[in-house]
Amino acid sequence: MRDNENYWNRLRSRPLSRRRFLVGSGVAAAGSAAILAGCGDDDDDDDDGAAAATAAATEAAATEAAAEATAAATEAAAAADEGDAKRGGTLRLWKAQEDAGLDPGIYHLNNTEIIYSTMTQPYTYQPTKNIFAMDGMAGYEQVDPTTFVWSIRPGMKFHNGDAVDSEAVAFSFGRLTKLYDLINPHTTRTGFVFVDDFEATDELTVTEHWNRPNADAPVYRARHYYSFVNPRVVDEQGALEGEWTAPDGSTEDVYSVQTLPEGVGSGPYKIVRRDATGTRTERWPDYHKHTPADDGFVEDGPYIDAWETRIMPDGAARKAAFLAGDLDVYAAIDPLELPEFESVDHVNVVELPAGGTGYLGMDGGKFHDKRSRQALQKSLDYERIIQTLWTAGGKLAAPISDLIAAYQKLSQEELASWYRWDPQEARALWEAADFAVPVEKIKLFGAVEDPLLSDVTQLYAGMIQEALGVETEVELVDQNTWAARATDVSTDVKDWELLSYGNGSAGGTTGVPNDTHLIHFDPRGYGLNAFNHWAGSPRPEVAADSEVLIGMLTAQEAETDPEARAELLTEVQRWILDNHYCNWRMPISSVSYYGFNKRLQDFGQDDWLNFYDRRRESMWLSEA
Repeated sequence: MRDNENYWNRLRSRPLSRRRFLVGSGVAAAGSAAILAGCGDDDDDDDDGAAAATAAATEAAATEAAAEATAAATEAAAAADEGDAKRGGTLRLWKAQEDAGLDPGIYHLNNTEIIYSTMTQPYTYQPTKNIFAMDGMAGYEQVDPTTFVWSIRPGMKFHNGDAVDSEAVAFSFGRLTKLYDLINPHTTRTGFVFVDDFEATDELTVTEHWNRPNADAPVYRARHYYSFVNPRVVDEQGALEGEWTAPDGSTEDVYSVQTLPEGVGSGPYKIVRRDATGTRTERWPDYHKHTPADDGFVEDGPYIDAWETRIMPDGAARKAAFLAGDLDVYAAIDPLELPEFESVDHVNVVELPAGGTGYLGMDGGKFHDKRSRQALQKSLDYERIIQTLWTAGGKLAAPISDLIAAYQKLSQEELASWYRWDPQEARALWEAADFAVPVEKIKLFGAVEDPLLSDVTQLYAGMIQEALGVETEVELVDQNTWAARATDVSTDVKDWELLSYGNGSAGGTTGVPNDTHLIHFDPRGYGLNAFNHWAGSPRPEVAADSEVLIGMLTAQEAETDPEARAELLTEVQRWILDNHYCNWRMPISSVSYYGFNKRLQDFGQDDWLNFYDRRRESMWLSEA
């Protein structure tokens, strides 16, 4: 806790945020009018003409005010009628399999339909509009380069009636580091690694104290990891994950809430069913108001009454259900199948920016010698991959998404100098490389639910075997098993050589370079928890490379000048490609199509893939 009086005085008198400014200026304007109206002149020498003029002006002003009030009331009534007409209905979704847990601080596969609907986050962010829309927060301020202050929306309650206050929010944010240290969860650590602590400074104020500046912190906080959880429910009903030791040597027990027990959340919906067939959430009538409602929110809560999510592991069954009108959201559509979808009356095919994701991550426990990684890099025929998979158009992919044009400056010609098929050089590099653990067979490990990913992985395996003369194997498992084995850090080597994930057909961006896609290379991110590329690696060359990359990443994160940061990020990408460090992005589709049911309205299609999907409470169903 800080007790410096100057600090507290500055904090209490900090500038108004956008939200505070709008509310405050409205109150000030109304107050000023009242003060002016009440300030009379007590001079008894005023003549009757002046009094008459004043009376006439007062009457005219009153008439105008009454007319404006009537118009406002009419407009409000019309808006209310329109809102009532939008209310109701059930959003019909699907997912490939059951979740492996619901704690927002641990995981994000097969569970976001629950987390998005039942939890409250600080705000949403729409990259295409560059808009932060307030949810659980009323405002925020960057007090100085390492102090970030939150103002919590007053009057919020958890589902059991407990108040959402600064202690709850500071607890929710602060537990992320502790869970990460104890169980290596599937969260984006780079969003909080720069934070020393989250402090509850008064009932509705939380202050983040950072150890260094971070240009992307506001966008990170829009992610669902920062959902508000009820500390009392976590402590009373959570599962013990272990004892966490703080930097000062103190310890505390840390609990998870993988079942999201009653009262842990404060979002617009509550869980009414979660079983082997799927999930259902329904509107919570005591959900807090959004007054005024920012873009994507509704003052009286979401229009849609319920979300029904079916578990559908079979891709053909999902497609059939969508084309039959039984689902409201499909997925990425293969461009070759567009005519089949466009011929159906209820289907809305939306073309989205091409930001596909496809990767092959490498186990640093085995591929510690740069030459072995470069051999793999040159073993794939990238032009053939594009011609085989992306007949409607494909392209090479840089470590940072092309969707972030301000920071991704590498051209296709430049990328081709690294993504270059050369089987002869590949085999020479492979034979010259050092292997602490002999690699007699290369296993490519992926998830079975995605038919296209299965085909993609088989294609990669055949090319690698042909180029290197090393036997390859493809193992495909369910998503939860895949994720558990991918993030198992109990040994210095994985039970696979290459991790295949993402089919390259579609993807989005938060606008943060680390999210898309530097985290997949980051020794503090997936390098650490998936690929054995981290600063503590027992392989000296991997540890040394990791320290270099961490330094480069930290420098660009602290740079707030866009042009200077772009230069730093170009250097980061070149270094990753030169060293073929940790992971590599596969060719992706240069066109992207997504399928929606036409009855789904105002769903934020331009940002659907930008970690915004289903976060828009103003979406509604035209046939509810």
